[in-house]
Amino acid sequence: MKNTGTLRIQTFAARQSAPVEGVTVAVQGDGFTLHCITDATGSAADIPVEAPACALSLDEDNTTRPYAIVSLTAAKPGYRTVRIEGIQIFAGQVTLAQPQMLPVTEEDRDIPNAPIIIPPHALFAGSGGSGPQPVQHCTPRVLDQVVIPKNITVHLGKPAASARNVTVSFRDYIANVASSEVYPTWADENTPTGRQGVFRLRTPIRS
Repeated sequence: MKNTGTLRIQTFAARQSAPVEGVTVAVQGDGFTLHCITDATGSAADIPVEAPACALSLDEDNTTRPYAIVSLTAAKPGYRTVRIEGIQIFAGQVTLAQPQMLPVTEEDRDIPNAPIIIPPHALFAGSGGSGPQPVQHCTPRVLDQVVIPKNITVHLGKPAASARNVTVSFRDYIANVASSEVYPTWADENTPTGRQGVFRLRTPIRS
């Protein structure tokens, strides 16, 4: 019996302002290439992808990569081509990829498109998830009530590095952090058989 995961594709204009119809998406994996076209909702038919057994991601001593890797290229006349490499597909899980389509302008018509590269999952790469705690330069305080921000500013580098700050939605930031810390197959008290929902594709935070 084969183990399969699912790649779900939704194409949007920049900052997810609107779906983009008629985008040709080519998906490449181990020994296969598939093509699909997005509809009026920016979606294409789900793509089943053969993946390693779920048990590999549940074994703490496992040294075999517990997910399949695919890449996709999204193209449409008048838009910059988007290429995403290193997309992770887990058995029994849905990975959601959302290429953001940017209109081509005269200024950037001749600028080559750099691919978006998803790094190996932190658990498989051996980095153990979270990195060292940043140096605290202020006194922490506890608020009277829980406050969930709409946006959050992220420093694109080490705490003391001279790097840019970008503002992203808090929801997208948490989705990226969570997918970098755990495998989507891990169970918890609410989902004892694993997270069967949609696993958002983690992508590098950029401006």
